[in-house]
Amino acid sequence: MRAVQVVAPRRIELIDIPKPQMAPGQVLTRTALVSICGSDWPNAMLTRPEAEYPMEPGRPGHEIVGIVEESDAPGLRPGDWVLDIAYDGAFREFQVREPERLIPLPQERSLEELLMSQPLGVVLHGCHKWPSVLGWSVAVIGQGTIGLFFTMMLKQLGAGPIIGLDLEDGRLALGRRMGATHSVNPAKDDPISAVMDLTGGQGVDMVVEAVGQELTYNLCVQLIRRSGYITWYGLAKKNPMLIDCLALFRKEPTIFMSSQGDKEKDFTFARDLILSGRVDVRPVLTHRMPVAQAQRAFELAESRADGVVKIVLEF
Repeated sequence: MRAVQVVAPRRIELIDIPKPQMAPGQVLTRTALVSICGSDWPNAMLTRPEAEYPMEPGRPGHEIVGIVEESDAPGLRPGDWVLDIAYDGAFREFQVREPERLIPLPQERSLEELLMSQPLGVVLHGCHKWPSVLGWSVAVIGQGTIGLFFTMMLKQLGAGPIIGLDLEDGRLALGRRMGATHSVNPAKDDPISAVMDLTGGQGVDMVVEAVGQELTYNLCVQLIRRSGYITWYGLAKKNPMLIDCLALFRKEPTIFMSSQGDKEKDFTFARDLILSGRVDVRPVLTHRMPVAQAQRAFELAESRADGVVKIVLEF
């Protein structure tokens, strides 16, 4: 079977590996679509210790839609489309999964849209931690897929004003399309002054960080009001990071952190929101490419060129 493998720093190949074998109670799926997460390309494109190459075939990657090939699990039959939430080796042609890691997908929406149940699900996992945000002022740092989905859900939940921050004007425009009421490009305007101007000098009630940089983690503290709320979501691009603890101490914020998600509460709910049309995930789906172009796809995701937000690879 085909699999993507990171064989050296910034070098990705499509290789052939043995097809996995099912065990009793498991399900074999054929991968149809995978998408590149913002946590994938740093693992693939940034230099890692030489001992870590080549990476395991199929890694990184965790956003998968597939079709059931064989099943030894009740309720899942060959031909069924499924969302795979196993967080394991998306970029392989076949996957062996436990049935509890698969969510059935009715074909009432495009598979691309239903694939977005995975990133939307992890956003919902974060949203479930919040109290009511009705009427809250919120800044969302980063308007990639995750930041855009947070922007969208904040609008759904009645927050406002919603201030999107990003270094790309195209992504800021998408943010406004998905619910942001204001946009700030920190490459052009001081983000602290801009947010303070928009909030009468008080700062926002909550900041959502969806980038993962030390600078943006610390920016959250500068943007919130005293006793405000911070959601740190962006996966740290380096570890450890230096956080201004004295500034945190003075602001006395409540901090939420979030990762992964729950099958029913988050991912199945995300699927149902997409199926019902209550949310529109199509604006983030900017590029679709064959898996044979994985090298180019990861380079594009890293560069943020050509208006890229979410890249879907098809097997």
